[in-house]
Amino acid sequence: MESDDDLQTLLNYAYFYLKFRRRTKKEVRDYLNKKTVKRHWSRDLVGQAINQLEEQDLINDKEFVKWFVEQRNASKPKSRFVLKGELLHFGIEKDLIDDYFSKHEESEDELALKALQSRWRRFSTLSKKERFEKSASFLIRRGFSFDIVRRVINKIEEKKKK
Repeated sequence: MESDDDLQTLLNYAYFYLKFRRRTKKEVRDYLNKKTVKRHWSRDLVGQAINQLEEQDLINDKEFVKWFVEQRNASKPKSRFVLKGELLHFGIEKDLIDDYFSKHEESEDELALKALQSRWRRFSTLSKKERFEKSASFLIRRGFSFDIVRRVINKIEEKKKK
């Protein structure tokens, strides 16, 4: 039979895990489930800990989506499609993801432009064809459609001519 001490120990594990970055409910649940195997605690204890962490607002999947998208767009811009896939991988419900993206319209062209600008200097010494190929493959790996890729590369090429 688990005690309040066991719950507190489990919460302490969770606090430590949450110390480094925001986490989703699924991530915390998986982490705590691994801890319970060693101690032979029940899954109910994990549920209690999760509920307490949600009440303390230390786990909030809706806020995680917002934080994750902002972080990703600031450092490594990717397409909406790729971001949705990454969020699903983190265990975020599809409804939460769709809700966020419906309320926060971000221009895919602007994100692609931002992503490519960080690489453009490296590609500037290449021939026009090679520059297009490298730029296109870079943006396509980030999940942008070919139409967006073509528009963004043309836009950068036009700016450089002026």
